[in-house]
Amino acid sequence: MRLVLLIAAIIALGGCAGVEQDVSHLQQQQDAIRAAIKKIKVVHGANVKSNPPYTALGRAEGFCFNLPNSTGGQVVHGDGLRAAAYRKYGDQVDAIVNTSVWFVADDDYGAYEPYDEGGYFECAGTAVHFVTQPAPAASPASPPAS
Repeated sequence: MRLVLLIAAIIALGGCAGVEQDVSHLQQQQDAIRAAIKKIKVVHGANVKSNPPYTALGRAEGFCFNLPNSTGGQVVHGDGLRAAAYRKYGDQVDAIVNTSVWFVADDDYGAYEPYDEGGYFECAGTAVHFVTQPAPAASPASPPAS
């Protein structure tokens, strides 16, 4: 009987160590995502301040302001716009342009006053990657005049 209890205790402790490693790994992933999304700029229009040239990666959608009670499976629960773009396109995302925000009511009927009714806000935009301008090729030196 003691042997069975000892084996059960060893298995339980081994399982807890695995859970702690999983939690630690998830925490490291979340820290990496938080650090990466801090650099992403979000603008309402098509131009980013300082107007760097960019290439569009695609559409990204996330939650803004209130977090929803349920997501309907459309985006990861709790993901803001920056995090959603990062999950979809990775480190390529430098900015999100042409953003929009809309209210989604929790009830079956449309809300008249978004802040008074149950619901949340979703936002979307186009994730973009800044492209660097290639350095102009050096012009060949002209032969010296003789």
